[in-house]
Amino acid sequence: MSRSQCRTRDLRDFWRRCLIVAATAIGSVALLWFLWTVGHAVLLIFAAFLVAVALDALARPVSKMTGLARHPAVIAIITLLALLIGAATTLGTMNVASQAPRLRAQVAQSIDQLQARLQHYQIAADLFDQSTSSKTGDSGSGSSQSLGEQLTGELSSAASVTITSITDLLVVSIIGIYLALQPNLYYAGLLRLFPPARQQRADMIAHEASDAVRRWLTGRAISMSLVGLGSLAGLWAIGIPFPMSLALLAGLLTFIPYLGALVSAIPALLIAGLHGVWPMFYVGALYLMLHLVEGYLLAPMIQRRAASIAPAFLLSVQVLGGAIAGVLGIALATPIALVIAVVIQLSYVQDVIGEEPHLPSDTPRQ
Repeated sequence: MSRSQCRTRDLRDFWRRCLIVAATAIGSVALLWFLWTVGHAVLLIFAAFLVAVALDALARPVSKMTGLARHPAVIAIITLLALLIGAATTLGTMNVASQAPRLRAQVAQSIDQLQARLQHYQIAADLFDQSTSSKTGDSGSGSSQSLGEQLTGELSSAASVTITSITDLLVVSIIGIYLALQPNLYYAGLLRLFPPARQQRADMIAHEASDAVRRWLTGRAISMSLVGLGSLAGLWAIGIPFPMSLALLAGLLTFIPYLGALVSAIPALLIAGLHGVWPMFYVGALYLMLHLVEGYLLAPMIQRRAASIAPAFLLSVQVLGGAIAGVLGIALATPIALVIAVVIQLSYVQDVIGEEPHLPSDTPRQ
């Protein structure tokens, strides 16, 4: 082969590689733009995947204990959960409907008391004066509202968002149920997107990711239950109103590591502030103790058999999720980070670099 032919072949290979890199870059940008545009829908689909994984995790012990096949076990779990959620929703709605005006008045009174205490400081007084003047100056009416009434009024007006939230919850539940009842139907279609030579590897990575998510969900469920029960017992012993509602909120927000603990303490502290400084101190100490025990005692014990993620990486993903998709992004940041960690470790660290992967289910080195 002559030199000119070699140069021609090398030049042709060079431009082919350039085209491949350009096509990859354009495809990546287009994919990111598409995900950004339909980010909310993608998060809802991922939430449905979590529902399917949770139903599968609940159906496995039922199938072992009763001898039922997987499909009837999933149907039994769905029926039982529907009955429990229906009963809890009915009782909770009745409880909230009867106590909502009182709760709103107590929260407003707590905020007003906090405002009165902070107004002893000149900076806080100036801030509150500017806030109240900006809220009432444009209305043209002589009546003025306190800061607590303004905040609770804004919270009440935000209740219209619940219609969208309920719709999203129904969509997630329905898709999740379909995925749990017929997983192979959808899973086989996804595998066909990969080349035949890579389908077995993709199948292994997908199973490892779903197993990691299932273990993490199991650990979160245990932590949520223990934090909820501990909050209920502690709030009832201190004598704080609405202990069941506050404990339910604390248990649910434990699903979000780190940030959920901070958010769940705010309503309890506001209500405790109505009864003096010491009840507020006791409630703060209760929530601090519960989440210290959950974070440094229960979580490490549970995560030895579940899945764990480095705290700095997890908080970074939560911040990014909140910036991109708000509350939904924060709530789903941890399982998304879990799936990303598994995929990167197996498909890049092990397959491309050739090093030993460190999966979230591996015991961390001390």
